Amino acid sequence: MGSGKQTFKGMKIILLAAMCSASLLAQSPHTEGESDKEVYAAAAWEAEAGSLGNYAKGGYDHYLRQYQDMPRPDRETILQGEDFSGSEAMEPRIVAHMDGASGGAVETGETGSITWTVEVKQEGLYGIAIRYYPVAGKGSDIDRELLINGRSPFSESRNLTFRRVWASDGEMERDDRGNDMHLSQKESPIWQEAFLQSSDGRHNTPYLFHFREGINTISLVSAREGLLIDYIALKQWEEAVEYDSVAASYEGNGYKDASDVFVKVQGEDAKLKSSQVIYPMMDRSSPATEPYHMSQIRLNTIGGYNWAEAGQWLTWEIEVPEDGLYHIGIKYLQSFQRGMTSYRRLYIDGKLPFREMDSIAFPFSSNWSMNRLGDEEGAYKFYLSKGRHEIKLEVTLGDMALLLRTVESSVLELNRIYRRIIMVTGTVPDEYRDYQLDEKIPELVNVLEEQAKVLESVIRQVELIAGGNSDRTATLKRLLYQLRDMAGHPDTIARRLETFKSNTSSLGDWIYSINYMPLSVDYLVVASPDRSMPKARATLWQRMKHSTGAFFLSFVTDFNQLSAAKEGDKKITLWMTQGLDQAKIVKRLIDESFTPNTGIGVDIQVVNEPVLLQAMLAGRGPDVSFALPDDKPVNYALRGGVEDLSKFPGYQEVKSRFHESAVVPYAFNGGTYGLPVRQSFPVLFYRKDILEELNLQVPETWDDVFQMIPELQKQNLLFGFPIQILIKLGSNVQDNAALPVNPAFGMMLFQNDGELYRDDGMRSALDTEKAIKTFMDWTELYTTYKLPLATDFTNRFRSGEMPIGIDDYERFNIISIAAPELKGLWDFVPVPGTRQPDGSIRRDVPSSGAAAVMLSDSKQKEASWAFLDWWTSAEVQAKYSLELEGLFGPAGRNPAATIEAVARIPWQVKDYNTLMEQWEWARGIPEVAGGYFTGRHLDNAFRSVVISNEDPREAIDLYTRYINDEIKKKRKEFGLPVE
Repeated sequence: MGSGKQTFKGMKIILLAAMCSASLLAQSPHTEGESDKEVYAAAAWEAEAGSLGNYAKGGYDHYLRQYQDMPRPDRETILQGEDFSGSEAMEPRIVAHMDGASGGAVETGETGSITWTVEVKQEGLYGIAIRYYPVAGKGSDIDRELLINGRSPFSESRNLTFRRVWASDGEMERDDRGNDMHLSQKESPIWQEAFLQSSDGRHNTPYLFHFREGINTISLVSAREGLLIDYIALKQWEEAVEYDSVAASYEGNGYKDASDVFVKVQGEDAKLKSSQVIYPMMDRSSPATEPYHMSQIRLNTIGGYNWAEAGQWLTWEIEVPEDGLYHIGIKYLQSFQRGMTSYRRLYIDGKLPFREMDSIAFPFSSNWSMNRLGDEEGAYKFYLSKGRHEIKLEVTLGDMALLLRTVESSVLELNRIYRRIIMVTGTVPDEYRDYQLDEKIPELVNVLEEQAKVLESVIRQVELIAGGNSDRTATLKRLLYQLRDMAGHPDTIARRLETFKSNTSSLGDWIYSINYMPLSVDYLVVASPDRSMPKARATLWQRMKHSTGAFFLSFVTDFNQLSAAKEGDKKITLWMTQGLDQAKIVKRLIDESFTPNTGIGVDIQVVNEPVLLQAMLAGRGPDVSFALPDDKPVNYALRGGVEDLSKFPGYQEVKSRFHESAVVPYAFNGGTYGLPVRQSFPVLFYRKDILEELNLQVPETWDDVFQMIPELQKQNLLFGFPIQILIKLGSNVQDNAALPVNPAFGMMLFQNDGELYRDDGMRSALDTEKAIKTFMDWTELYTTYKLPLATDFTNRFRSGEMPIGIDDYERFNIISIAAPELKGLWDFVPVPGTRQPDGSIRRDVPSSGAAAVMLSDSKQKEASWAFLDWWTSAEVQAKYSLELEGLFGPAGRNPAATIEAVARIPWQVKDYNTLMEQWEWARGIPEVAGGYFTGRHLDNAFRSVVISNEDPREAIDLYTRYINDEIKKKRKEFGLPVE
């Protein structure tokens, strides 16, 4: 404390003299009187913890409460992997002599199940530890479901994760300009023993499972990737004791403080990691980061958003010269989540040193800080023997885990009561009508009051953790006030329903923000107690020098351009229409495997898509560009701007990487003018819990859909269909001139063997009888069934107002992060189809995507083709997808067009199989001259029927003539035949 105060005073004098910003002040993390606060906080936490959690039936909290009086026998039972008693839809392979295995191991596949039989001597609660070795596969984490005696003991046991181990491939190198080059990550599998525990960090201790006395069975159901199992152990895990007890044992064991030892290990030198996307990164925010250079790239930190999910870990290797007691310090940056604390769990040589290391707090700070592990009484001491040791830091949710479970439970309950309300009032209630909701829904007021109490407890705990008011409680407080006011004035609920729904939905954002614990590490220090920790922040002079230098460098540095790593004989220019974050990932992949293997350098420029067209027409464009929307490559080709890729050697092999539908939008007049890099298509999402509650089945055909819609509407619920949203209310002005063909219409049309164009693209086919019949069926959904013209599918799906709907499969990513409380309560399947005379069902869907193109003016066509070949390969696309997901979370999952790359993206097997099944029915939408009018005028015809009550046949006939006129006009313009 004294040192912190002197530092503060010294800084203050310097800053006052220099008239500089007070933001440079480094404040001590502890203040006087904090001990009393912590005692109060601990007492308050203990008092309320019993009432918090998610006690929904079927969950782990409910399961544990059900068996809370059961003993926890101090017995250990070992099941050798090779001694399995049976399997189903799996052919396990026994590996007799595997290095590191205790006996014969068993290799399990990524589908099916395997079962062991175990005799339990004493009934009670046991932990389950599995010693495993990751089998080479797609490179994603391994997922399993656990069954005990043929049943899932609780819902969380359906999602168990076993992590792989990764390491940097080689030593850090620098390019010709002195910049650090990114290292590729390679899998480095090792045997690991892990207790089964929460894969999302919602529970901080391993799961406990109830076993009856006698014969029991344990089954593992494969969901993703293969796994080699050495043994399964039923036992109790070793709970760490508190630091005071450990410190007392030091004296009894004769341990002494080490003397004059200072060991520093750079964060980027992590030996092992749990994910291939946790790699060294550059930080130039402070001149005190190590190593540092004002203008050159130094990959000097590790972590950030890539190291934010519960269960992810990093290990470093340190060596100390003598036995003794040491301090440990971590230089960190947690400026990612304002008002939040990130937590880590620390292991030394695989063990938790003492209980306090189970949840180390790294508070928010806008600058680098040094965390000398300890409490208000001083730094903790760690005993280390002479030699090498492994320090491991694992992401944990810490004190927030219990609060997250509580809020997720509250969201589900509030959404349930919201559905009960709209069953009475509808989604747009009459604000002047008294619906007498408190009488029609007797539980309403009690639920509102109960959830208000729950949120109040959560708010109190968040503020205790944060040490005072926090902006992280604003959302909770707003909803708390509304719940109490609605409970006191139930007659006002109807007119406040939309606000109530919005406030409840905002809890999802709160859950998402709390769920991630990003942290960057510059270095770790292991030092004897007589050595001080280095200052984390730069001196005033260093900061001034850094700011001045960076300012002048900004005049000569284009931060949107990433130059080639090495100057080879050839160099091409790539323009990307995506963001700078994506460009940095691409550059890293280029530096890893393209430039070293081909000698071709790549300069990357981030641009807006319209700039590409202007540069192309001016003859000043790049060599290659991506990712262009479906309608652009052919339109550029009509103007002679892009190259026909089908004439390059190896094109047929490259084309085979994609589904045939992916190439359709880029093919015209015998040529192919783009390579697919993204492809997506619709699937059917549904809420399992709500459909089960309403006793409804997932529809297989459109007849089933038309039967389901009235059943949902009886409960004031909706079936969701994709529909474009108007930019200006009441007008047909759209954000994009080339409005895509509506997916719902496309599905119905293609399933009935209809087409969008005829006569080799010279005319629209929307005036054919099949298209007209499809158009009438489509508009009937909105005229007869009164479906809404605007839908917020994610929020309505989450609240249950729209428990089933069709949307692009990328919506999976958004729902996963926006509605974490729905985990296990929803799923997706192929879209409804049209039954054929032979009884089969056609499930055609239109697809959409983006392409990579080569410009006609390129002077390096061979090098450009080599780049496109490399970029669309399965390995590169899979790596790019994983990098995106590591950077942006599940929302960044890439809909890669390369089929094999999708197989390597971490989809669970059942979800991957669903995508593959629907992908087989994907239909590419051909691009024709003037085709940009098709989607626009189809939408105009639709709205004229739905809004203006025009006759469907007349409307589609009128707008088809407009489309044909434009096609004819454009074909004449580009010298194409019109008859």
